[in-house]
Amino acid sequence: MTPAEPSAALLVATGVSKSYRTGAEVVHAVVGVDLTVRAGEFLAITGRSGSGKTTLVNCLSGLDDVDAGSVVLAGVDLASMSDADRTDQRAELMGFVFQTSNLLPVYTAQENVALPMLLTGTPPKVARAAARAAL
Repeated sequence: MTPAEPSAALLVATGVSKSYRTGAEVVHAVVGVDLTVRAGEFLAITGRSGSGKTTLVNCLSGLDDVDAGSVVLAGVDLASMSDADRTDQRAELMGFVFQTSNLLPVYTAQENVALPMLLTGTPPKVARAAARAAL
């Protein structure tokens, strides 16, 4: 299975749960989430404030470890990967649109769009051209 195959499961989450402890209280932010995202699909996570959206995205992307369940990205269980490898996977396979602006104010729109490509080793000329085309 490769991510380029349109029907291939790119991201598979099974029984994902994540809790936080705040003092004596335990907050169950995500409980038993199952989902599959295939190559080429878009996923929107919506819900009220405090419903666990950010925690779920953090778990699905490998920013946070899960307490239970598994997240498999491009056929590899995130729990088996180093932090550096998870960072590389995020940079190469995922895109995020945050509800608050995460643009770098000292960069132009084109530079902000090109930045992730530059960080993954795309030559600057190619990254600038791709960013310009996307905008």
